[in-house]
Amino acid sequence: MTVGQLRTKRARAPADKSERRAAIVRAAEALLHRNPAATFSVEALARRAGLAKGTVYLYFGSREEVLLALHEQQIHTLFDVLERSLAAPHADAGSVVRAGLGHHAAHPEFYPLAGNCRAMLDTNVSEHAAMAFRVGLAQRIAAIGERIEALYPGLERGEGAALLMNSYALIIGLWQQADTPRVLKRTMKRPEMAIFRIDFARQLEAALLDLWQSAERRGARRQA
Repeated sequence: MTVGQLRTKRARAPADKSERRAAIVRAAEALLHRNPAATFSVEALARRAGLAKGTVYLYFGSREEVLLALHEQQIHTLFDVLERSLAAPHADAGSVVRAGLGHHAAHPEFYPLAGNCRAMLDTNVSEHAAMAFRVGLAQRIAAIGERIEALYPGLERGEGAALLMNSYALIIGLWQQADTPRVLKRTMKRPEMAIFRIDFARQLEAALLDLWQSAERRGARRQA
């Protein structure tokens, strides 16, 4: 092997590692997209990615770290959607909320992952992985929060970021209420369970619109 070939091989190595890591995350996404409520082993994940089981552990410490990486990727993709919507002409609360919900409709696995995120952070996830997840999230939330405040100049500093965090909390809370536990699925048609029969998509849109339009009105009042 020549010196030039050796250098090329070394240069490719980081890219190869990045691609294998991405392949593992894509495999998790494919398994969950097929069945958002599914659970799977590291062995099944490796098989889907076309890798040996041991290879997965070279890139992730556990199954939960793979799922956390997938959720992080999904959140950043959602943030990309929100940024484009905020930058569009005549952007308002309704257009931003509906852009986000349209993205979620194509990625139903987002909801169970979001609902289980805290449990993942408490189970088989290293401090390094958890910290990287939170720091990356904080930086993006702060940046998009500033875009929201630019759209609604009457909002105070930090209110844009708070709106994003409140939206995420609302999504998780409503999903957990709408996602009927297996042990109760046969009882959901009983009259006393009617309050728990939630039209998740409709109620989520209404709740998020209330939240964002309230911020919009608050900003407008302060500008008046």
